[in-house]
Amino acid sequence: MTFNRRSLLMYAGLLPFSGAVPRLVRAATDVTSGKADYTLRIGTGLVELSPEHVVSTTLYNGEFPGPLLRFKEGQRVVVDIHNDTDAPELVHWHGQMIPSDVDGAAEEGSPFVPAHGMRRIAFVHRPSGFRFYHTHVVAGGDLNRGTYTSIRCTFTGTALN
Repeated sequence: MTFNRRSLLMYAGLLPFSGAVPRLVRAATDVTSGKADYTLRIGTGLVELSPEHVVSTTLYNGEFPGPLLRFKEGQRVVVDIHNDTDAPELVHWHGQMIPSDVDGAAEEGSPFVPAHGMRRIAFVHRPSGFRFYHTHVVAGGDLNRGTYTSIRCTFTGTALN
């Protein structure tokens, strides 16, 4: 590539904008600012399975099962996860092809949502379909905690009217 006076002036004219490029890239991937698409609050509560059978379980937004979340395949979603319990929690997104730091599986290296703390995550949702999200902590000695105490749903794809 040869430089002449015209190309030198053209590239020199772009120089003031070169400082904005890192800020634009950072803004596109920054999850610390702006409003989340969804907010989940992890808590515990009682669920009546039948008049004679009430269980203590993990709730999301005070519901069991938790709220239905609708994502669009290929679009970035930002979720604020608040943990209102006394123990660290994980939210595992079943069937999602997402990075391990937001997958919600400790064995994959996902950070826990601290007790009485919050974590904001972001991922590009794929593939579409009916998927589940749930706690992914090991119950240990507390059988009210753990992977299968509660399950929530997400749905993606074409909405049915």
